[in-house]
Amino acid sequence: MPNERPRDGELVQYERPNWDPLMEVVGPRVIGDFMWMHGVKLTDGRPVHAYKHIDTRRYIHLDEEGNAFVYTDSGRYKPMPAARVLAAVFIPLTPGLFGVTPGQIAVSWEAVERLDQIAADEQPRQACQG
Repeated sequence: MPNERPRDGELVQYERPNWDPLMEVVGPRVIGDFMWMHGVKLTDGRPVHAYKHIDTRRYIHLDEEGNAFVYTDSGRYKPMPAARVLAAVFIPLTPGLFGVTPGQIAVSWEAVERLDQIAADEQPRQACQG
């Protein structure tokens, strides 16, 4: 998936949040730090959901399988490993930022580490299938 080219997307709705992709990516201890913003439909038909971190104000865009995207200046959605996108979302987290606690920072980075581990575990399987 990360080798895919960027795709155009069209904003399609603001009314029906889908928290499932974010829950799978960050887990129950971190999901409360995000707001669901809107839904997008990519040119390949995939629905993508935009989630904004309440403290850093940075976004992660996820399709319904948990694949992550970065919204580019050109209005396109570029596939990117979820751990990398989350790291960019969490980088500004520091104690005291809008009341951010050391515990909140720790569980946020644990989500990134878990995704990194999942990606590392999947690489040998992908090589065997290739």
